[in-house]
Amino acid sequence: MYYFGVESEVEDPFWYIFTDQQQEMIAAIRRAIREGGDQAMAASRGEGKTTLAERLLIKYALQGVLSFAVLCASTGPMADNSLDTIKTAFEENPLLLADYPEVCVPVRALENTPSRAHYQTVSGRRHDNGELYAMAQSRFTWCGQEVIFPNVPGSPSARAIIATRGLDSAVRGIKRKGRRPQVVVIDDPDTEETARSELQADKLEARIDRALAGLGSQQRPVARVMLTTLQNRTCVSFKFTDPRQKPSWHGMRFRFLITPPERADLWAEYVDKLQEDWRNGTTTARDLYVANREEMDRGHEVANPNRHTPAELSALQHYYNLVARLGPEAVATEYDNDPPEEEVPEDAGVTDVLVRNRLNKRPRGVIPPNTLALTGFIDIGDHLLDWSAHATTEGATGLVIDYGVEEVHSVGKDSPGIDKAIVNALHRWRQRVLAAPYVDEKNVKRPFDLVLIDAGYRDTAVYQFIKEAGGAPFQASKGFGEGKLYTGSYRAPEKNTPTKKIGDHWYLSKQKKHGIWLLCMDADYWKRFVHERFLTPTFNDDLSIRRGSLSLWGDDPKEHFSFSKHIVAEVQREEFVAGKGVRRMWHRKNPNNHKLDCSYGNCVAADKCGVHLFTPPPEEAEAPAPATSWFASQRRA
Repeated sequence: MYYFGVESEVEDPFWYIFTDQQQEMIAAIRRAIREGGDQAMAASRGEGKTTLAERLLIKYALQGVLSFAVLCASTGPMADNSLDTIKTAFEENPLLLADYPEVCVPVRALENTPSRAHYQTVSGRRHDNGELYAMAQSRFTWCGQEVIFPNVPGSPSARAIIATRGLDSAVRGIKRKGRRPQVVVIDDPDTEETARSELQADKLEARIDRALAGLGSQQRPVARVMLTTLQNRTCVSFKFTDPRQKPSWHGMRFRFLITPPERADLWAEYVDKLQEDWRNGTTTARDLYVANREEMDRGHEVANPNRHTPAELSALQHYYNLVARLGPEAVATEYDNDPPEEEVPEDAGVTDVLVRNRLNKRPRGVIPPNTLALTGFIDIGDHLLDWSAHATTEGATGLVIDYGVEEVHSVGKDSPGIDKAIVNALHRWRQRVLAAPYVDEKNVKRPFDLVLIDAGYRDTAVYQFIKEAGGAPFQASKGFGEGKLYTGSYRAPEKNTPTKKIGDHWYLSKQKKHGIWLLCMDADYWKRFVHERFLTPTFNDDLSIRRGSLSLWGDDPKEHFSFSKHIVAEVQREEFVAGKGVRRMWHRKNPNNHKLDCSYGNCVAADKCGVHLFTPPPEEAEAPAPATSWFASQRRA
């Protein structure tokens, strides 16, 4: 409270006495540092969990109690933000400078040049016994994913380490000069992906239970503290804060609204009026509260009475303003940590309306500057080639930059010339893209990294075209899965061989007869992957495109009416199969599912190019097959 209060001049000071809930969070971190053990607590969004964690790590490192701590956030960028905040405290806080010069003075002497820390020398008087010292090497680190405190003689915090890591990257085996972490603070581990995807949730749970648990030494297991906010009843945070599912974590859940007010009817009226006020520019809801505040406040209890804006009269009013803005289910989940029971629909909640409103407001055909893979997929049909192009950025963030059809001049699948017609159509598509390649915002041309072509239908035509086109970036592909939509189930090989190369829910199979590598895809997995990406909101709070989302160009939903119908043309259902038991299988509701195939094919192509939803730890990583760029093939031609 002293070092980060109002007089500290920090941007986000502690300006009121800590609430009971905040005191419990502070106590949990203190117990973990001093005594060890695990603790999981879910508190309201915006209750200051991250800020408390950052400043407590600073406190115990400065006191010499903590020699090695790791702060884990859900993603690498979130973890980097926390480390920047920690470093700023030493660089700018005048109260820390006055009482902890053995850290703040060497840090400020760097003058924003971290490389100086490696050869800096210091002189002064020891903290522990007051003796003078001169020209001692401070040798510390002030950049990257961790800070190592200055090695100032007599300093309680000399060589202390505060490291940060994203749970989407490798966390196993963090060790520095024989030292292992004493405590790991896990800050809001869930993402949109882990909250929606059972597969991704399982991976995150395993990472917390195994990789993080293994960071400690033989004499002292690492202590773990999870500070989180729930997203639903299937997310990882819900499991770790439930004593029945994870008893060793001593789970606790805190509410914003501890006891609701007696006059629920007046607050329901308030919410209705407030929504009308936003539409009409009136103040009837506020007038209702001002006139009836005593009656509307009666019987309620909130955890933090300080949580309201200057324009609001109380934290209770702030709570119901959130209900009006976000809806009661969202507030119950993220502010009361009591998510309602969810009836998950068969199609996981993806609708055509949702899909065509996932708009990134970018121009059609323009590639984002941070694109890691430009991919395409072509779905073969009797009369049309359906195709789409994706630009994929970090974290499998997909932007559909273009799609369309190419006519196949044939009279149908029984036509003797259908293979030739398909080959000609593929060549026309290729020549059109060669003549007008996609460009970035600076009008710089960007060739395709990989274009997959569906060889499940008329594979001979696809193989012939790839040979005539010279191979890369074109590659034949085929989807496998459960149900009547496929010619066979997906069965990945057990290990790599000269004719089989394993990827993540895909593998390469050498077709010896044609001299072609066929990319075999787990269609069930990747179609579900596409639906989960569309379920992820397009934007973050700062209007940057959200990691792991899949979005469409433009700002007019009507432009993507047909595309959105394709995406929801199939639904995954559980059904009993004789001899196999219950299976989840995709069923076609509408024959026009081609853009769904194109979308999941592009996601596979990006994964093959090395762009993943999560960065796998080294022991889990599988080197993707190299993708030769189109530019290189054209240069050779």
